[in-house]
Amino acid sequence: MTAPLHSREIKGKGRFYGRCSDTCPLGDQVLISVTNAQGVIAKPALVPAAVKVTAEKAWQALPRMVALSRATGPSGCEKKRVADRCGNCRFCLTAEIKAEHRNVWDRAADLGTSVHDYAHAHVLGEPRPYDERVEPFLTQHLRFLDDHQVDLTQHIEAAETTVWSARHGYAGTGDLWVWLTIDPATGKPHPRGKRFLWLVDIKTSMTKPVNVVYVDQVLQLAALRYAENAILPDDSQVEVPKFAGTALLNLRTDDYALIPLPADRNAHRAFVNAVGLQTFLHAQDTKTWVPLEAPTAPAPASNRKAS
Repeated sequence: MTAPLHSREIKGKGRFYGRCSDTCPLGDQVLISVTNAQGVIAKPALVPAAVKVTAEKAWQALPRMVALSRATGPSGCEKKRVADRCGNCRFCLTAEIKAEHRNVWDRAADLGTSVHDYAHAHVLGEPRPYDERVEPFLTQHLRFLDDHQVDLTQHIEAAETTVWSARHGYAGTGDLWVWLTIDPATGKPHPRGKRFLWLVDIKTSMTKPVNVVYVDQVLQLAALRYAENAILPDDSQVEVPKFAGTALLNLRTDDYALIPLPADRNAHRAFVNAVGLQTFLHAQDTKTWVPLEAPTAPAPASNRKAS
């Protein structure tokens, strides 16, 4: 899957949107992405998850650790470029174990990106080659559409759509704008089959329960819901519609769950605060910070010359 429309990565600072073609409504603006802004939000579950993955990797590498524990002398790999390291010394094995949690998360992110791509392609009627990793998730996505009797030609308003807020300085991508018979006021199907416009964000996981929700996901939906404008694939600009409801669509290999979330104006105000904080942090350059020199202590009174 290609990057979201008009998005780009800035090394060390994450994803931003803007500085695009002459026809792009964003022009020379550089807007922080929704997920980038949320990077300032504490995620207590990440540390235990990283510890678990690291410990599992260490047990897998135990025979190598034992063998290398008997080696003597420095390897010298710590001073080499990554591409030039041997991969078999104590330093290299330690680096491999330390990097495992990041590798696991990167693989999960790649899978999530692929699932989004295939789901989007289905909505557009574009073929994709068979992918055994994606197929179980795609099956659940199709099941969701069937269960809610979604007609792709009538009930899908937009998919993978870039939205932006000039007022608050951020941009992001909405997964699915879809008309569902679920009444946001009751969380149940409307008795007469009336349809409501929902903003749906797709989440995938190989390990998490199907009903899991994190607080920052509420903020993400609020950010997408209350952005003022959207950019269509031809770079035309439209106003973001008023959504009746917002929800997560959690996809798992054997199940799915549509979970309405209260992404209201209060959640949006909290998200805007995150935008301000993250933007401030990105603007700091610690290399320009110079510590003050300690003041010189005055000479003892006994050593001072009389005037």
